[in-house]
Amino acid sequence: MQFKHPTKSGRVTVPKHGGRTIAPGTEKSIYDQAGLNKK
Repeated sequence: MQFKHPTKSGRVTVPKHGGRTIAPGTEKSIYDQAGLNKK
């Protein structure tokens, strides 16, 4: 799945895992693509 933020450029690709836990490296990549900091 790809998501587009209304004010930020680019798209963020998020894998569809069917309820499984996302690997830490994949999760970090999603946050990096979105320009967010994981807290």
